[in-house]
Amino acid sequence: MLLDLFTYFAKFPQKSGIIKGIATKGESSMEEYATTLDILGKMEEKELVPEIQNYVYGQSFDELKQRIDKLTGSFLFVDYGEVDMQDDGRRSFECTQRIAVTVAQKLSGNADMLERVIVNDRTLQMVSKIHARIMADVETEGLYWMDRESITNCEIIPFVSAELQSYGWTLMLSAKGADILDTHRLARRMMRQQSFAPSE
Repeated sequence: MLLDLFTYFAKFPQKSGIIKGIATKGESSMEEYATTLDILGKMEEKELVPEIQNYVYGQSFDELKQRIDKLTGSFLFVDYGEVDMQDDGRRSFECTQRIAVTVAQKLSGNADMLERVIVNDRTLQMVSKIHARIMADVETEGLYWMDRESITNCEIIPFVSAELQSYGWTLMLSAKGADILDTHRLARRMMRQQSFAPSE
């Protein structure tokens, strides 16, 4: 799921800002590494919000800071949280994961208040474009990690970080889907394997 989210949100920023700083090694012994790079290279939809220059994805604030310290301009930062799993009464789970989608821009230390207002206005428009596109994709394509109710019940909060010298907005989403980790199906398969296992 996390790689699906990574490749989904990669279609919004400038293509040149996706790999830079994320896939710094260029290759890995992990099979998914090359597969993900191949998916990114073959994306039919890209740069849907070309005003966003860079892409940051992950959970660690230290990694985020190191990445943003090297950036200039605007960036999309997607942060994911815990997965809440509730029985849905149909031998499956309803899973909810909190996702924070931030669009912000770095400003110099001597930026004045008007410049901050302009940046906040620009980044709010970018966040709105991302939100609108997710809504459209839920309706037309169906996203297994998001349902209609969740995408229309969310909040947008200011993102202000003096430490990162960045200002913008964060779209807070509750990604909700039926057993998005496929846990019940895996459990049933394991039960079948155990039932057919030869007894000693």
